[in-house]
Amino acid sequence: MRYITRSAFIMLFLVSAAAAQFKFGGDIYSRYIWRGVDYGNAPSFQPAVTYTAGGLSVGTWAAYSIGSSKIDTATGAASVFAEHDLWASYGLVTEAGTFSLLYTDYYYPSAGLKYFDFNGTGGAHVLEIGASYTGAEAFPLTVAAYYNFHNDVDNSVYVQASYPFTIEAGTLTAFVAGTPAKSAWYVSTDAAIINAGITLTRTVKVSETFSLPVTASYILNPHVEQSYLILGITL
Repeated sequence: MRYITRSAFIMLFLVSAAAAQFKFGGDIYSRYIWRGVDYGNAPSFQPAVTYTAGGLSVGTWAAYSIGSSKIDTATGAASVFAEHDLWASYGLVTEAGTFSLLYTDYYYPSAGLKYFDFNGTGGAHVLEIGASYTGAEAFPLTVAAYYNFHNDVDNSVYVQASYPFTIEAGTLTAFVAGTPAKSAWYVSTDAAIINAGITLTRTVKVSETFSLPVTASYILNPHVEQSYLILGITL
C-alpha cells in the first residue's frame, strides 16, 4: 500500500467466522506521488486485494498510469508506468497503541525486467521491511521507519511521522518524512526531508445509497524543490 494507506477497500467478502476476510477495491489518483517522489507523471489507477485474519494481513497492490507517462527522447516512443507489489503486515493492538511490522516486495513491470529475476544487483525486485507505532486514541501520532534490504545499493531508509486531526470536513492528516543518507531510491543526494504536507480525507455523498471517499493532498519535497496537489477517489 505504498502505504500511507495506499488504498481503501469498499468491497468485502467474509470467508470465515473467525473474522478473516478478503477485501478488494481501487483508487484513481490525479498523480501517483509516493514518499515525495513522482511515479508515472500521469493519472494513476491503483487496484488492490488484501486478506486479513486477526492481526495478520497479506495483499497485492498495483499502480498503472492512465495514458502515456513518459516519452523516450531518442525514439519518441511512449511508455506507461506500471508497478505491482506484494506485501504482508502484522499489527498488535495494546493499551499503549498499535505496533506493526511490514514486508513489501516492489516490482515494476514497466522496467522490462523478468519477474523471476531476484538478483540482488539490478534484479526485478526491491525488498523492504518496516515498523510503525500509532499512539492510543488520546494521542494518535504515527511514527514509521522502512529499510530496503535487497537490490538497493544505498540500503535506503525512510522515516515518517504523521498526525490526524478531526475537522468538520473530514480528517486532516499532517505528515513529514525524510531519509538519513544519500539514496538513489528516494532521489536524495544526502540526508534530507523529502516528503511533507497535509492530506484531507472525506466522504462525498452521491445519492441516498452511494458515497465516494475522496482524498486531497498537498505534498512538498523540499530536497528536490517540487510540490504537488493531488486528488483521489476510492471506487
